[in-house]
Amino acid sequence: MDNLAHRYNRFLIFIFIIAPFVAYFVVTYLDFTFSRFIQFLSFIGVILLLIFRTKKNPIKIPTYLIFYFCFVLYVFYSAFIQLDRDFSFKYLFSNPLIGSFCIMFIIENMHFTRKNYKLLFTISKNILIIAIFVIFYQQIINESFFLNPEVKEDALVVVSKSTSRLQSIYSWAGWLTNGFGFVPIYLLVVEYLVKRNKIIIIWILFGVFYSILTKARWIMLITMLVFIIVIIHNKNISKQIFKYSLLIPLFLAISYFSLNAVGIDAQKILDDRILETNKTNDHKSATTRLLAFTVFNKLFWNNAIFGVGSIKYGMGATGKQDYKLRKELGDRSSQIHVGYLSLFYMYGLIGGFLFLTFLYLLLRRLYFNSKVTGIWAPFFGILCLAIANLTLVSFSLLEMGFIYILVANKYHLRNGSNIKEIT
Repeated sequence: MDNLAHRYNRFLIFIFIIAPFVAYFVVTYLDFTFSRFIQFLSFIGVILLLIFRTKKNPIKIPTYLIFYFCFVLYVFYSAFIQLDRDFSFKYLFSNPLIGSFCIMFIIENMHFTRKNYKLLFTISKNILIIAIFVIFYQQIINESFFLNPEVKEDALVVVSKSTSRLQSIYSWAGWLTNGFGFVPIYLLVVEYLVKRNKIIIIWILFGVFYSILTKARWIMLITMLVFIIVIIHNKNISKQIFKYSLLIPLFLAISYFSLNAVGIDAQKILDDRILETNKTNDHKSATTRLLAFTVFNKLFWNNAIFGVGSIKYGMGATGKQDYKLRKELGDRSSQIHVGYLSLFYMYGLIGGFLFLTFLYLLLRRLYFNSKVTGIWAPFFGILCLAIANLTLVSFSLLEMGFIYILVANKYHLRNGSNIKEIT
């Protein structure tokens, strides 16, 4: 029989799966950010697991989670000891790394029945459909629809419809959730359809449509992982690689003409957002990434071992600015816009080693689990984080997409790869 800890934590995961709508309520009526709200709930979940642990169900802490815990501790050291800040209790709720550890700890120490998991999958699939329809509505009719006012100015950038970074339903849950909340779950849905020999072309096209309309190149990039999943599940892989090397350009061409057909200027999105023909060379994304390498090479070696700390990303009024970094960047960029460089710059070789070891061990674990279960979306879903950090900065897994695929990995390890009763 399930104890209180398992029942509570399954409810917590359910809250995560419907994050866009729970977040709307939390932000609007409770005046909380969703990440702080979910972290508070995750603390309770961890405490309940520790209280209700038994000899038959001992606490499990895999090696990858130990390294992430050490990384969280190092970030704590960087924020308060290295930078000589006074500890603030709100830090426990404002730093998503802490929440990430708690949620991963919870998933490692609970199980999901077929009934539980089928409900999660059905809801997640329907939320994807809603997200696709909403982003079309935002692009064609009203780009402010269901958009969190606090991120409105940054998201829309008030330039033109071709450059507005649309958030669909995800802006209430977090700035990166339109990618990390959508793509990992999308990969799993398509994989299930492939394994059931269902028609997937509509799902692939609408996934590509969604990624294009976000105007975020990193989302477009990780969405392309869906083709690798499709190829993996075909017997003749070399033939499929050749096939999709021809089909991918065709899918992109179909997407281009289809978007134009419904009144969306795909050419302008291509020119203004993807190719950035409307920007000077100094302000193009490719240039800011090259600038990141130049600035990193110039400043990193002054604090190579311990890093400078998370100075630029201070805690409200107590935060300190990194004036050396700001001077080197000028007005050409707001930060070192490559995640791995930013990781080593802020946390040095020590912090960088801890996070990259965690990421390697987690990906390695998911890779071997996928070979056992035959379900590859969990591996590629977390790979999204590794790829995205080539162009953005994020070390948190406190995203609904990551949480769901870790749940999927745990479920299939326990129950096998039979998905007929799920889908």
